[in-house]
Amino acid sequence: MATLDGCFHCALPIPANCDFTVEIDGKPKPVCCPGCKAVAELIRDAGMTRYYTLRDTPTPGLGRPDATADEWQVFDRDDMLEAFAEREGDRASASIFAGGMYCAACSWLIETTLTKTPGILSADVNPVTHRVLVTWRPGEIGLGGVLGVLSGLGYKPQPLAPDADARPELVEQRAALKRLLVASIGMMQVMMFAVGLYSGQFQGIDENMQRFLRFVSLFVTTPVVFYSARPFFAGAMRGVRARRPGMDLPVSIAIGGAYLASVYSTFTGGAEVWFDSVTMFVFFLTLGRFLEMRARHRSVDRSAALSSLMPNTVTRIDADETRVVPASQLVAGDRVRVRPGEAIPADGVIESGTTAIDESVLTGESQAQLKRPGDAIVAGSVNLDGVIEMRVRHTGVDTTLGTIGRLSERARYARPAFVQLSDKIASYFVVAILILAAGVAGAWYLVDAERAFVVTLSVLVVTCPCALALATPAAFAAAGSRLSELHLLITNGNAVEALSRATHVVFDKTGTLTRGMPSVLRVTLFDTGLDETRARNIAAALETASTHPIARAFSKPSAALAVSEPKVVVGEGVEGIVEGRHWRLGSPAFVAADAPDDTEIDDGATRVFLGTDGRLAARFDIGDELRPDARHALNELKRIGLDLALLSGDREPAVKRVAAALDIRDARARCSPKDKLEAIHALQSAGATVVMVGDGINDAPVLAGADASIAPSHAALLAQTSADILMLGESLEPLVTAFRAARQTMRIVRQNMAWAIGYNLSAVPLAAAGLVPPWAAAIGMSASSLIVVLNALRLSRFEAPPRNDRASSAGRIASRPGRSREPLVR
Repeated sequence: MATLDGCFHCALPIPANCDFTVEIDGKPKPVCCPGCKAVAELIRDAGMTRYYTLRDTPTPGLGRPDATADEWQVFDRDDMLEAFAEREGDRASASIFAGGMYCAACSWLIETTLTKTPGILSADVNPVTHRVLVTWRPGEIGLGGVLGVLSGLGYKPQPLAPDADARPELVEQRAALKRLLVASIGMMQVMMFAVGLYSGQFQGIDENMQRFLRFVSLFVTTPVVFYSARPFFAGAMRGVRARRPGMDLPVSIAIGGAYLASVYSTFTGGAEVWFDSVTMFVFFLTLGRFLEMRARHRSVDRSAALSSLMPNTVTRIDADETRVVPASQLVAGDRVRVRPGEAIPADGVIESGTTAIDESVLTGESQAQLKRPGDAIVAGSVNLDGVIEMRVRHTGVDTTLGTIGRLSERARYARPAFVQLSDKIASYFVVAILILAAGVAGAWYLVDAERAFVVTLSVLVVTCPCALALATPAAFAAAGSRLSELHLLITNGNAVEALSRATHVVFDKTGTLTRGMPSVLRVTLFDTGLDETRARNIAAALETASTHPIARAFSKPSAALAVSEPKVVVGEGVEGIVEGRHWRLGSPAFVAADAPDDTEIDDGATRVFLGTDGRLAARFDIGDELRPDARHALNELKRIGLDLALLSGDREPAVKRVAAALDIRDARARCSPKDKLEAIHALQSAGATVVMVGDGINDAPVLAGADASIAPSHAALLAQTSADILMLGESLEPLVTAFRAARQTMRIVRQNMAWAIGYNLSAVPLAAAGLVPPWAAAIGMSASSLIVVLNALRLSRFEAPPRNDRASSAGRIASRPGRSREPLVR
């Protein structure tokens, strides 16, 4: 039993004025609180003090009971039982995540405690996933009671929806892993027996021992053929029925033929058996397919990881009451309270409270974002440090998270044209292989009938088009998975090939190169008794009464001020009393009689004036902020040989200002969606491959008309559904990553195709000449397939280009002398 300096149960430091102890094995042990004392006594009274002997040294705090354990009672309601449990007669079962498990002793403690609890029939703990499958009688104990027992032991239970483990890709992975395990064990054992058989051919072997080794090899090989190789036979049958033979057909003929010939030779005392070749062939083929499958599933794993961010339950505010309900019951318009540490359950707007929100999993932004009332928040992000109340706007599949998942699912089932072409070539290659094998069999039957079967088998094995069939899909799958990890979600597989040969990138301005929201560009002060910070705070306080879009520029003051008698004057501005003085914010004529009439300046920015008692106090230039890394990202695109253009529906001064800041020579203003589409078609007619980057509803036709299209994740839904790639986060750096990754992907595809074709052209003559035995053919074909897959998996380690630390400063427009801050653009 480990000696602890702190609490005997949870290892936290013991407060100076705390004298709680619990007697364990006749010795007093110090504990830090009544909760730990109660849990330790529970473990002792249940006769389970062995837990303290079995456990590792705990992380301080783990195991300390939850002070809000009474809240688990809400899970006894029928709606909670329906949401998280499966009922069968008088029994119910649920899967529960037990947070705070850290060693095998925890599994033993949980299982032992739960099974001794009246009403609980069984409890099975998976120590790897920290999940507990519990079965109980609802008439004797409720789901809340089960969770309460776990909470009382110091764990943090979380019930999981019944379909949480029902992901089809997990079922596929588990089945494939079992087949690979059987094939690997079978291959190792048969190869051991084959050593004796091959040695006997050179040194002599007793006939009975030879027969014994052959029968044992047959016994071990049979499950490999009928279980591990079953997908090959099933795929071959599907291809034959559909009259589209695939690579599974020659594989199945080779495996089945070698196995049946070996069985015949075993029972008749023939000269050779090929059990070692069969098991080796099946193992390496299964391994190659498993690696390719894992590459495909990585993007699905990311979608599932995003979905797992959603909470199972939420605290909904009904009138003046709060009620814990399943998250699936939320609808638009509901009010929800979110505590620190909890995930945001839906897309919505903060109504009360200020907090920091972690959106890193969704956007890749490592810094927490400060959010105040009126700010939008998205499902799956995490509330870090403040209690907030939010109004739900979108739930379920309609959230940003749901849209991303839906588009990812669409891409999962889409097959790029390049992959379809590869499949078509492989199908023709299969037919050619079968004709070639038949020809080789006939020729060798005439030359040396005894070797005809062995040579034909070698030809079938060595020329199996596995490498050719895997060359393209493995690369595309690995690229898609890696790009999703780099915050680029591919919704159309053809986009990778289009990006690799792109020559032009066309940008929209507002919301793409800029942030798409008004911001204070410059502050000019006319009142010497007023500083910039105070002017901003007064303006922000006045704008709380306004719904005008420009009010968003003042939505986050550094200090809040109370406003009395606020009044909005339509078309003029807003006024109110702040700290006993009457202030106005708006047009110059509204603020002061002698103010200059200049509400717009040459760079497209809008001027808003602040004044008090009929005198001007300050002027704010309002515009749209350029994304900090825009200049660096666009310079990188130019460096890799891409031509850039800017098509915007905005006014010419604002467009020219952005183009000058980002060094875009081809910039056009006041473009309608039709004008943009015509410009894209003109470039395509000239032989260009065009990629469009935009985020607005009016960009949807252009996104659909370009060879490939990219939209930020905050884009309008129509723009998202029209785009081939979604960028998560506010940065433009993923654009550079997308083009570089696409080019690397196509480079690897060409390498794989060259290797597959070259291998077959060199191996076929050797096999047809009888120079390659079946076991060598199996090794050669398997090595070829593994080389192709492993080469494709290099894309899984593709790294985004290093970000320039000065990107944020380089991306801003150079300021003029005397300005108080960097100017921004609209």
